[in-house]
Amino acid sequence: MIMTEPTPPPSTSFDWAIYADATLAGLAVLIPLPFVDGWVESLFRRRMPEAIAARRGYTLTAELVALLNNADGGFFRYFWGCLLLPFRLIFELIVQLSRKLLYFLTIKRAIDALNYYWQRAFLLDYMLQQGYLDELENAPLALDVLEKTLRATTVSPLTQMARQIIFGPLRIMRSLWHMSRGQRDAEIDETRQEMARSWNRFGDFFTALAHRYDQLYYEATTRDGSTAL
Repeated sequence: MIMTEPTPPPSTSFDWAIYADATLAGLAVLIPLPFVDGWVESLFRRRMPEAIAARRGYTLTAELVALLNNADGGFFRYFWGCLLLPFRLIFELIVQLSRKLLYFLTIKRAIDALNYYWQRAFLLDYMLQQGYLDELENAPLALDVLEKTLRATTVSPLTQMARQIIFGPLRIMRSLWHMSRGQRDAEIDETRQEMARSWNRFGDFFTALAHRYDQLYYEATTRDGSTAL
């Protein structure tokens, strides 16, 4: 990506089409069933890139979608994953059951997940609009910078809103089931309305997040000897 002039300000307005799957992925953490919560979270997480791209009128290649979803792990990653799967499942089952017994830990994890996925959705949208993902060969660097930006964001004003939209696990299961089948749901509609009412308060935060991404990308390209922004 080559930029010879300042980038236009990022779009920080609320658009449910951009943030729907991010919200559902975060809420999926609250499903009180081991493995089901992770499967549903992964389902909505993997839908995010193509949904965001479609909203902006982009079509992503299969290679880029695989890259965005970390799907291309290679043979050795697949082999070791299969070999260690029984041990990982036992460990995860113990952790998951403990987490469900101590539900407040799950609430904290859900708040963190919503924070993470909302920021990730915003940055994916920003990266598409600014051209960071236009060329497949530049995508690995752009995605590495995405993760670095998210890790560097330790304080987020989105936490309060995340607490406000969390609701009971049984209702979440029903709502996510409806949404996964493309059906309307009253609880999710209420969540969307609450987000729409509150979203304008976070404009400065998202603008700073975009600027942080630009800065980290610039540092990565200049450090690696690539074409600077």
